Amino acid sequence: MNFKIIAFAFIVVLLQGCASARTSYESLIETRGDDSAIYLAVGETKEVLSISNGFPGWWGVYPAIVSFSPETASVNCEASKWSEVCYLTANEVGETWLTYGNQYTIDISAPESQANKTKVIISPK
Repeated sequence: MNFKIIAFAFIVVLLQGCASARTSYESLIETRGDDSAIYLAVGETKEVLSISNGFPGWWGVYPAIVSFSPETASVNCEASKWSEVCYLTANEVGETWLTYGNQYTIDISAPESQANKTKVIISPK
């Protein structure tokens, strides 16, 4: 009986620390007219990705999000003790694309060929 309780407790503790990612950018996507995009005003900052660093680790697959035009909208990630949180900041009026994927294989050389891309539209304040 004691073995089952100890095994159950061990599994629960192990699962609580599992690595995960919250793709916050998905909740920011709005449809206005014909455009589905993330709409921000210049100077506005929103969370777009949160990555926890739990067991069993990422095994070579680490989520990332990047902007194709950082001068228009930049992505900055901040590390903390148990996670990394990435924020999107609107720098100037215009449009750009974000892409989401594996940090080690993400390619920003051709935005039109990206499957996981999201449009970002920046308006004046």
